[in-house]
Amino acid sequence: MTEGNIPARAMLKALVIIPNSKTTEFGSLLAVARAEARKREQSDRNPPIRALRFFPELGVYVAVYEAETKAKPKPEVKTQSG
Repeated sequence: MTEGNIPARAMLKALVIIPNSKTTEFGSLLAVARAEARKREQSDRNPPIRALRFFPELGVYVAVYEAETKAKPKPEVKTQSG
């Protein structure tokens, strides 16, 4: 099942990017967003960046990316004898 164009198993997360002299172009901002999202999610591939917006009143960029929800491991059940 999907909601809009986001798969049901996906979760949206955001990163705040403070621009500096190296992040003056859109491509470099996108590269930073992809690298940080991959690092945060401990993934081998880049999570999809869904939005990248500049907020002039704050002077920062916000990147919204799609992260897969991780299945929680079931607790191990131990039996007691006796």
